This record gives sequence, C-alpha cells and structure tokens, in this order.
Amino acid sequence: MLRRQWQIASGCGLVLALLAATTAIAAAQQATTLQLVQQNNSGISGTATFTPSGGGVTVDLKVTGAGAGPQPAHIHGGSCTQLNPTPEFTLASVTNGSSTTTLQTTLQSLAATPHAVHMHKSTDELTVYVACADINPASLPRTGEADSTTGLVFGAVGLSLAGLGLMLRRRSAKPQATR
Repeated sequence: MLRRQWQIASGCGLVLALLAATTAIAAAQQATTLQLVQQNNSGISGTATFTPSGGGVTVDLKVTGAGAGPQPAHIHGGSCTQLNPTPEFTLASVTNGSSTTTLQTTLQSLAATPHAVHMHKSTDELTVYVACADINPASLPRTGEADSTTGLVFGAVGLSLAGLGLMLRRRSAKPQATR
C-alpha cells in the first residue's frame, strides 16, 4: 500500500516538475510587440510583433494610415533618430497595412546593439521614413516575471510530493515489529 502511495506521489512530482519546465519554455517563446510611431507627419502608425519561430523570429507589421502599398520595410542598425541608411534585414513590403517576414536571427540579438524597424514611403522614396520602432533591451519583455512565479510554485509542489514519496518509501522499508 505504501509503495503505491510512493509511486503516486513521485509521479505527481514528476508531472509538476515537467509542467514547471514547460511554463518556463513558453515564457521564453512569447511574442513581443513594439509600437511603430509616425515619422515625417505621415499619419502612419502601428505595431511590429516579433514572435520566435524555429531558430529565427517572425516579424509581423500591422499599420494604419498607409495606402495600398507596397511600402518597403527594413531593420536598420541604429535608432529611429540616428539610423544607418544601409538595412541589415529586408522585411516584406507593407501591402494593405500588413507584412510578415521570418528572419534567421533573434529579437535578443537585434536588441544587443541598437536597431530599428523602419517603414519607407515607397520604393521610389526610400529616404522618406513614415514609421519607426526602436529595438533595444528596454523594448524586450522582462522574461519570466509572471511565469517564473507559476514555475516556482509548481516546482516547489513537485519537490514536496517527491519528498513525501521518499518518506513513504523509507517508512515502508522499515522492518515491522511482529506481535
């Protein structure tokens, strides 16, 4: 009987420990959304959402105030106010207010040095920027704050159940006094 209780407690502890690990992994793979702000009185604003995908990151641009397009978009070194004019990554042009591109990099590596997402007025007017978002450490989510609490709780419960299982095992292993 005690052996069965130990198996149940150990199994529950393992399940909770795996749940805590899964929670931590999910927190590390969350999407990050940056605000694209208008530039040059364009009236264009929106969001740039970075979602981890495979070994890279998918960048989704959603804007309002733009025409049908296409409007080129890039990730440049520098910031919205001081930009390296040579793009490091080309994003799909914004058409009808959106674009999606998967890049072979991570948001964390982009934020390691100053970068910015820039949207241009048109293919003919690449030097006219209409919307921008800075990518920097302050724009990244503070990973693990909310989810780490959940992970810690599940981890503690899992360890407690594993400890209970060990206590029950020791108790069942003690020789019983005969009457």
